[in-house]
Amino acid sequence: MMQVKLKLVSGLAKVFHDQEPAGFPENCPASLLGGEVFSLQAAYALLDSWEGELSRVRVTFDCALPLRVRQVVGVPVRFPRYQDSAGDYLRDTPGVYPDLLQEIADTEHICLYPGIWSALWIDVAPSPDTPAGDYPLAVTILSKAGEQLAQTHITLSLLGAALPEQKIIYSRWLHADSLASTYHLPMFSIEHIRVLRSFVQLAARRGMNMVFTPIHTPPVMIRDARERPVAQLVDVFVTPLGYNFRFAKLRDFISLCRHEGIRYFELAHFYSHSPQGGYYAPTIMGVQDGAYTRLFPPDTPADNPAYQAFLAAYIPALIKELSYIDALGQCYFHLADMPGQGTPMQYQKLLEMTGPQLSGLPIIDTLPSPDFAGANAQGLIPVPELDSLDNFAGPERWLSLGYRHHGAYSDTLIAMPGSRTRVLGMQLYLTQVKGVTHWALNYYAAQSTGYPIDPYMNTDCDGLSPAGDAFVLYPGQGGLPEESIRIMHFSQALQDLRALQGLEKKIGRDEVVSLINQGLEKPLSLTDYPADERWLLCLRHRVNQLLSS
Repeated sequence: MMQVKLKLVSGLAKVFHDQEPAGFPENCPASLLGGEVFSLQAAYALLDSWEGELSRVRVTFDCALPLRVRQVVGVPVRFPRYQDSAGDYLRDTPGVYPDLLQEIADTEHICLYPGIWSALWIDVAPSPDTPAGDYPLAVTILSKAGEQLAQTHITLSLLGAALPEQKIIYSRWLHADSLASTYHLPMFSIEHIRVLRSFVQLAARRGMNMVFTPIHTPPVMIRDARERPVAQLVDVFVTPLGYNFRFAKLRDFISLCRHEGIRYFELAHFYSHSPQGGYYAPTIMGVQDGAYTRLFPPDTPADNPAYQAFLAAYIPALIKELSYIDALGQCYFHLADMPGQGTPMQYQKLLEMTGPQLSGLPIIDTLPSPDFAGANAQGLIPVPELDSLDNFAGPERWLSLGYRHHGAYSDTLIAMPGSRTRVLGMQLYLTQVKGVTHWALNYYAAQSTGYPIDPYMNTDCDGLSPAGDAFVLYPGQGGLPEESIRIMHFSQALQDLRALQGLEKKIGRDEVVSLINQGLEKPLSLTDYPADERWLLCLRHRVNQLLSS
């Protein structure tokens, strides 16, 4: 009989082919609340040698709770981290890293590889009204002949409380042009809209409630004179009497997103991205003299009178439309992204020129320091990165994740342990941020050329940033997204945040903070946190117990 090893491991583990994973932490209950998704993995390997055709087995799952099972698939990682980065990483070397979660057509024919560890990802998702209690889960591997080769068990404890609703605003930028390029679809065609809907739908299911909205082509991730494919929801017409605008595509886009559970919208930037630092106009396409053309050359200065005249017509019309469809109160605006290589004076100039036109509406931009806000911060909500969050104060704090990974900060890189991603839930609670953003849900383009890349094979966008920073969803067949382990970890971090906020209502914030820091040598912070999945899971169990008592 074949020698097969099977063990249940935490959903926070990442199972490499060449390394036996640790089992589910001992003396740590697998508990969950109604309405949440709890993840774990079944890791397995064929221990003896095998000649000829690879063996296939049947894997069964016996549990009264609803389960979803997917295969964990490795992806190539050549750029796992910056050499001067800090904090805990799984590995430093290039190789195949577990990340992709793929649907399994048939658990009757799971392949065993001699000496190779593989894993099945198990999501447990009870409804909010599922009765509390202990639910045994048994995983069994059977041979073709029906012989039991291996079996393992765990008890899932569903406690008598439902997960509270999400309060934090969360956006991971949707790149509409990447989907059009990847699937070879005309921008905003019927098929492209179908693909957009599938990505928005899945992202919303994982906690994203704000969508990056291309009212015009977003001037982000552009290098030098290279341009992104045109993605513009607002139609512009130049007439002898001035500008006319049509908002039908924008209206349809907002309606689509709302239908999928999106509540907030952040609108594309009115000025150029770093390294230009807000010095130039973005790409604005329109019909002029009967031709569809770019209305302002690439080197148009931000303060160009013609461009400022355009904004003087564009912004009021946009605000009027958003108000008409009852979306203005859910919209956030951008001036320029990451103007760090510009100067504070330049960004302050943008605030002076455009801030008054936005009439105090919220402006969210990733700024390197409070100096950029100046004295003209009408409606401005700075969105600092993790390494500068402590420099910003104010009643409404936001946070930007991603792109810079030289410190010991948490994020969603492929080479990071799952615990380093999931601890973000605790950190978001302690920092009391109202919103969190990340620059990419699905950016599939090379840094050097802007040309499309295959994220299944190129996980760093040709050196743009360490593997996985540019996407948490893969572009699956038929326009259907495939999830990464990392989007599951971050969505569960958001679940942790919701549970902590719910507990705060019950016992008070001071008691919750004390609970988080109990037993730690240093209070949990953005740079000091346990690299131990057992600590996270046990803490969450204690929170669940208190919520259910």
